[in-house]
Amino acid sequence: MANTTNLGEFAALQTETMTEIVRRFPRTEHILAPLFPEKPLTGNVAVWDVIKGERKLAKYISLGSEAHIRPLTGRQRLSSEVLYMKVKKTLDEQTINFIDKPGQINVAYGEQAVTDELESLDIQIENLREYTRSKILTTGKLDIDYNKQSDVQVHIDYGVSATHFPTASTLWSTTASADPIKDIQTWMKLIERDSWVAPTDAYMNRTVMNYLLQNSATRDLIKYTFGQELAFQGQLSRLSGIDLHVYDRGWLAEDGTTFNYFLGDDQFLMVAPTNLGKSFTAPARENNNQAGKFARSWESEDPKNTWILEGIYELPVLQNPDQIVCAKVA
Repeated sequence: MANTTNLGEFAALQTETMTEIVRRFPRTEHILAPLFPEKPLTGNVAVWDVIKGERKLAKYISLGSEAHIRPLTGRQRLSSEVLYMKVKKTLDEQTINFIDKPGQINVAYGEQAVTDELESLDIQIENLREYTRSKILTTGKLDIDYNKQSDVQVHIDYGVSATHFPTASTLWSTTASADPIKDIQTWMKLIERDSWVAPTDAYMNRTVMNYLLQNSATRDLIKYTFGQELAFQGQLSRLSGIDLHVYDRGWLAEDGTTFNYFLGDDQFLMVAPTNLGKSFTAPARENNNQAGKFARSWESEDPKNTWILEGIYELPVLQNPDQIVCAKVA
């Protein structure tokens, strides 16, 4: 395989340019990403502490007496190798023809074509990253099965208590008798009790939002307090002190027809986002041993092809697992 420098002066196929391009693609539609801010590593093994909130009282003492001795903050140290994500494709003959003629009028078209193909790879990488985040938040674990989802096998338990995966007192799909406001307040209390942090945000898809809108216990409240908002937006943005986020994104299966949502029709995810988690990114040889997303190109001789590739090495983790509740509501 030839080096990128053999691809002439075509800027869009230079490693530095390609890496800058993929890092600038906006991916604001993946709304779980801010819950896992990136932290670069110097190696490929992530080490993190799972921290439990402190909820005990100090004690009074007599003047001049010794202070009471208290135990260290409860924490568990975990570690795991990062996940490796890379995808590649060959450029079509028409695009290559433009690339092979630097200085011609069609070079701009060739550059745009390369950018379009990089964006296609970037969407797949970012979808996989969001899929990983959604599984961690909705199960408290990361389970990747060999030969089912990939050619690797990973099992990480982030220590989320089973009590943080409750079922609604009455399923919200039973709109006539369910009490989602009471459920939400119960789960808010659970997070604050166990983590000492108040939840502020909840995520669901539109099916679950519609259960809220159709619910008998909330319709009068909605009618008099959120009527104008519903008329303009078709959804609630806040309920019981929690900011509500409707999230209908997902990914298309390899069969090209089956669409899967990052959040299911029966899931209501509530979080206290501050210091909830982080995403460790590891250095890659293809990225001059720097952490973060990277892209590159190269030529193969037999058959003669130009390849482009994008990747990232990372591991999202939960540091404060008591700061989430993922409830079954339908």
